[in-house]
Amino acid sequence: MQLAFYHTLYFNDQMLVRPGGPLLDYLNGAASGANGGQPQQQVEMQAGYTYNNLGVRMSANWLSGTTVQSGAASTLGNLTFSDLATVNLRFFANAGAMRSVVAKHPWLRGTRLTLNLTNLFDQRIRVVDANGQTPLSYQPAYLDPTGRAISLSLRKLFF
Repeated sequence: MQLAFYHTLYFNDQMLVRPGGPLLDYLNGAASGANGGQPQQQVEMQAGYTYNNLGVRMSANWLSGTTVQSGAASTLGNLTFSDLATVNLRFFANAGAMRSVVAKHPWLRGTRLTLNLTNLFDQRIRVVDANGQTPLSYQPAYLDPTGRAISLSLRKLFF
């Protein structure tokens, strides 16, 4: 069993564009990308368990919400970006390492089957302006077009 937990707290995140130029404060209103400013807190948790060449891994991530201050010419006002919590799961089977399976089916030697569930609960950042509306370019599907993803992969090593 493996378990890891990380909590990151940002006290300061600023950038001086050029000497004498503007100071961008990413924790207090400056935008650092399409997902808003720098979240002040980030939490990451990972857990994994393997038994007889079968395993599961889980990761969960949380980012605190941010606010981006608009310029004087903006009609939207400040933008508020919500918290974001995501959970990912991965199940795997190392069939190539299971002697009883390889004895019956030699072609499975060196194979691994993996099922990935990314963003299990289909969580996305929500953005609202000063009027409580979501601007068109900040619709959840534009910021994260994939959302939840499920993939199945088969790996085969040839000896």
